[in-house]
Amino acid sequence: MATYDPPQPLWKRNLAGVLDFLLVAIGFAVLLSMLFPSPARPPVTLSNGATAHEIFGLGTWPTLLLVVLIIAYFVVLGRTGGTVFQRIFRMRRAR
Repeated sequence: MATYDPPQPLWKRNLAGVLDFLLVAIGFAVLLSMLFPSPARPPVTLSNGATAHEIFGLGTWPTLLLVVLIIAYFVVLGRTGGTVFQRIFRMRRAR
């Protein structure tokens, strides 16, 4: 287990992890949806008469690629000085 000198506050570690995940998941999902567009689906009529349109969707392979890219982001940047929000919050590296 990594030891920090001094230990980072729990709120800072958790917030950095959540914000990094959201940044990467949304960013890569948008890029993958542009690279691999899903076929257009007809709008769905709901029970109250409103219609629902799908504005975003990923197929099976782009979703698996998204998971691989998220894991690669944390592994690569975790070994090279920290992720984006770890750097923004000026978190010190583990020994």
